[in-house]
Amino acid sequence: MCDLGFADDITLSDNSWSKMQLTTSILQEEASKVGLFINSDKCKVMTTSAWNDRSDIQVEERDLELVSNFCYLGSYISFNGICEKDVKVRSGKAATVFRKMKEIWRNN
Repeated sequence: MCDLGFADDITLSDNSWSKMQLTTSILQEEASKVGLFINSDKCKVMTTSAWNDRSDIQVEERDLELVSNFCYLGSYISFNGICEKDVKVRSGKAATVFRKMKEIWRNN
């Protein structure tokens, strides 16, 4: 990988705040060795009830945004495992396609 300018859509997971902060710090350190960096403005943190400590995860002394759900590779993920938003989005996209197909069939 000689000409790697950036890397997107990386997921890190761990079962405690301290391990997650360590993993994030190691990633930041290793990435910097090859000229990559973590953009803290684009990073999000989502926790579940498994974490007792609700401290912020930091990159370069900046707190990462804590969210309750987010879209990852086209799927909506929620902190509590409920997939209602993902189902609604996918159903809406399918309905839009079917409406367009109906118009095409009607006009032919």
